[in-house]
Amino acid sequence: YLDLGFDLHCLPRTCLPYVPLFGRALTELGTDREDFAAFSRRISRKTGGIRPDLFASATSGSRASAPWLFLRGKAMMDQTEDLFAILHDMLFATRFDNPERFRQMVLEEKARFEHKLVPAGHQVVNLRLRAQFSEADWVMEQMHGVSYLFFLRQLARLVDEDWSRVRSTLEDMRQILLGRGNTVFNVTLDESNWQRLEPLLPGF
Repeated sequence: YLDLGFDLHCLPRTCLPYVPLFGRALTELGTDREDFAAFSRRISRKTGGIRPDLFASATSGSRASAPWLFLRGKAMMDQTEDLFAILHDMLFATRFDNPERFRQMVLEEKARFEHKLVPAGHQVVNLRLRAQFSEADWVMEQMHGVSYLFFLRQLARLVDEDWSRVRSTLEDMRQILLGRGNTVFNVTLDESNWQRLEPLLPGF
C-alpha cells in the first residue's frame, strides 16, 4: 500500500475547490500516450487500484491544519515498478486538454452533491458551521460543503465559456503541488519487502 501525499498549504486559496476534480483528473483524463479508457485499463491490469483522497485535520497546539491530497495505490511487490510508472504518468503526463471529459466530471460531482443535499443536509449544515471555527473544517467546506456546490455550478459554465482559464488553473496546480518539499510518502508493507522497495523511492 502506497500513499503519495501533496500538502495543500502551498496552493492559493482560490485553487482549493478545484482539488477534488484535480485528483480525479489525474486518474481519469488519460495521458500523452493513452486516452482515459486505456489508462484506466492499465491501472486495473497492473495494480489493485489508485484513487485520489482528501484529508484535512487540526494539528495539536496550533490553529493551523494539515490538509493533504493523497493518491492511494496498492499493488503486489512484483508490480511495484508498474505502480511507480503509472504514478509518474499521472503526475507528469496527464493531459488537461479534454474539456468534454472534464465537463462530464464536473456535472457528475454536481449531481452527486445535489442528490445528497436532502438526506445528508444536517451534515452539510454542520460542516458549514464548523468552518467558522477551524482551518481544517474551512478547507473541507471549500472542497465538500455548500461552497463547493456553488463552485461546481459556476465551473460548469466556465468550462464552456473559458476552458483555457480552467486548463491553466489545473496546469498551475500541478506545477505547484509537484514540488519535492510539498510531498510525502506513506508505505505499508512487510519488513523484508521494504528492503526491495526503499531503493526505488529516491529515483521516483
